[in-house]
Amino acid sequence: MKFPLLCALLLVLACSKGDETVRPDVARFFQVYQTFVELNQADGNLFMDKSALMDSALTLHEMSPAQFDTTLAYLERHPEIFLQAFEQFDDSLQAKLKIGLVD
Repeated sequence: MKFPLLCALLLVLACSKGDETVRPDVARFFQVYQTFVELNQADGNLFMDKSALMDSALTLHEMSPAQFDTTLAYLERHPEIFLQAFEQFDDSLQAKLKIGLVD
């Protein structure tokens, strides 16, 4: 009787941990990266620690470091998705440069 209960408990625990999986978020990844670039280029941040800038960008966009790393790994495994998303990111950055929102 104890063995079936133990198996049922393990099954429930295994299924519930699946919800905690960190999923890639490509759109937010590039939002964080764009904010990081903008913070890095700001005049007052020339000597600021890059990890502090990244932490600020992650916090601003409510993305965990684990989710950022997971998304980066996902994009490394799917270069076609990376290229498509990067082109959109680059187009957005170029548009901001033209209107003077980014130095």
